[in-house]
Amino acid sequence: MSQLEIRSLSVAIGGNTILHDIDLRLERGTLSAIVGANGAGKTTLLRAISQLLSPSAGEIRFDGRSLAGIPPHLVARQGLVHVPQGRQIIAALSVEQNLLIGANSLPGLSDADRRARLQAEFERFPVLQQRRGLNAGSLSGGEQQMLAISRALMMKPALLMLDEPSLGLAPQVVSRILATLSDLAAGGMTVLLVEQAAFLALKHADVGHVVQNGRIVLSAPAAELLKDKALIEGYLG
Repeated sequence: MSQLEIRSLSVAIGGNTILHDIDLRLERGTLSAIVGANGAGKTTLLRAISQLLSPSAGEIRFDGRSLAGIPPHLVARQGLVHVPQGRQIIAALSVEQNLLIGANSLPGLSDADRRARLQAEFERFPVLQQRRGLNAGSLSGGEQQMLAISRALMMKPALLMLDEPSLGLAPQVVSRILATLSDLAAGGMTVLLVEQAAFLALKHADVGHVVQNGRIVLSAPAAELLKDKALIEGYLG
């Protein structure tokens, strides 16, 4: 059974249909990249999956259960966690406080479990440990993106969705973040990545899905898509 299954999904905003009849399956422990031009509907797709937007048609199932009508914070508690575009860290709080927001959103965690999760994220991104007492707003863009990812990982997601994590970052930082996402998938987590940097995303992904005008027009193993760069460039506009 696929971890995430989307059937005939359509989403309308303000009377305009943004997504049309989307079918998508994500297998456990894979990194899938959603690529496409600006305005293609990539962000809308993630917002619909996490229930920040209500579909006008179709069905979304996570671990075999429908997500219809489930509030976004409860979707996250079920293990489907969304890192939105723009990071949305709390600038006035410290790095450590931001991380603990992720853990504290899960009821019933012990102090020992919180400490263990915190240490795991400091080992993943050592710069966060160096900055743990600083206000998050003082971090560089790349450090803020690492913080946003680690805050999500404090919830121990089964499926992690990320919207444009490379936006505005230096190439070496982007490579570090994408390598981290590959490692998470190799460790058994399912990762869904929306990216404007299509070729770079596909180099790290297992599967690629090209979105154009609100429709998935092409899905294939990422390695196959990379062989036909002219085709991908055509879809990216």
